Amino acid sequence: MVGQKDSSELGRILNREVFLYLLDLEVKRARRYQEFFCVLIMNLCCLAKQDNGHNQQNCLELLCNLVKEEFRDSDILGNLSDERIAAILPYADSSAASVARTRFEGSLKFCDFEKAGYEVKIDQICFPADGTDIRDLIKRVANVHP
Repeated sequence: MVGQKDSSELGRILNREVFLYLLDLEVKRARRYQEFFCVLIMNLCCLAKQDNGHNQQNCLELLCNLVKEEFRDSDILGNLSDERIAAILPYADSSAASVARTRFEGSLKFCDFEKAGYEVKIDQICFPADGTDIRDLIKRVANVHP
């Protein structure tokens, strides 16, 4: 499972606990300085009813590599589960996040997730529009395309 891999295999992709800790720090920073930030959540959704996990692992590794290439060094990347990766985009309002999301969706066209039986759905959560504290944001992150 991806959540159990060591950090060398996932590069800059943080585990869930570290990612949520940094999300909490980002909420506090943004609140203090009255700034915006967004979180993009990439969900790997299975199209087929049954999968042996091999395709899922390959697709998740491909998604991780794509995320690492497409996002800025200042963005905070985290692995939320075996099917979900998220990126905190500091200093990004909803329009800047929409541009990043559109650019990332454009790069997904070059990867054939559907052939492996998966698709990638991207959701966007913005601070403070979608939550003003860490509990609001975590609740939104947890309830997006479970």
